[in-house]
Amino acid sequence: MAGEVTLTAAVSQVLTAWQDLAARGEMSEQTFGRFGQLLHRLEAFATVRGAPLLTDLDRALATQFVDAHGRTRHGHIAPASLSTRHLRRSVLRMCFATARRLGLTDSDPARDIDLPTRTVGETRPLDEAETVELRLAAEFTDRPTRHAAAAALALAGGFSGEIGHITPADLDLTGVRVWMHGSTKTRPRWCPLDAWAIQVLAARAYHVQTTAPPGQDVRRLRLAVSSRNGTDEQIQARVCVALRDLINRIGLRGDPAVRPASITAYAGWETFTRTRRIEAAARHLGMGSLDSAAALIGHDWQHTTGPDAAPNGDSRDA
Repeated sequence: MAGEVTLTAAVSQVLTAWQDLAARGEMSEQTFGRFGQLLHRLEAFATVRGAPLLTDLDRALATQFVDAHGRTRHGHIAPASLSTRHLRRSVLRMCFATARRLGLTDSDPARDIDLPTRTVGETRPLDEAETVELRLAAEFTDRPTRHAAAAALALAGGFSGEIGHITPADLDLTGVRVWMHGSTKTRPRWCPLDAWAIQVLAARAYHVQTTAPPGQDVRRLRLAVSSRNGTDEQIQARVCVALRDLINRIGLRGDPAVRPASITAYAGWETFTRTRRIEAAARHLGMGSLDSAAALIGHDWQHTTGPDAAPNGDSRDA
């Protein structure tokens, strides 16, 4: 029975499921390693507090873990940063979502943990756990869907005003990239594609080309929205509907800072965290203003903090 499952056994099964996601390209190996490290910290955190069963992990204990202090890389005890607390909560929610799919539980003790907003502007980027859940929500079965293509293009760094105009001719699968044509607010550019996006967009391109009506120029078929006529505003609205549907599917309907641009912002955030250069993030997103790019990805120029603190005395945070 679910009530008799130990937290250690549950974490093991969840990590096995996540390893499958990593094997399919839906989660990076780096993310899998970081999330796995965080769940093992959760095991240790709960064990020393006398909570060995999955059902022992209630909202109070989950909140303690999310808020736990830790050691910085300099060895000092410090409160966890807000971004770290948000990520811990997101990974816990993803863990319990996976556990529910595996039939291990029907609860989510992290669902109602309240945290301060983490936005710099009006929109916040999705975090890594939410991005993995978004890919799962966009998965196709018998055929590649427009939703999956829209998600892949947004996660590559495309905005809603650009995504609806992408066609098979814009894909460079050999170069692992897609051409974004730009818009009134963004510049034309190549955006890199990850393994999941390559799989989705290649399948979608094949589908639209092989099902196109006779005589239609297959190079001009849109990947993420229907190919019926419409103004730029109407095409953009179709993209937004698809992306909002995915946002709702992963339980973020009630977060006013999560919008279709939040998916795109993740791509810029990932580039910034990899390069530590806001210029690289702005170039990836086709944005001319560094201030606007920083606001979109949640980087506060005026209040940049040091390394995040991890619970249980670890030197790096998940």
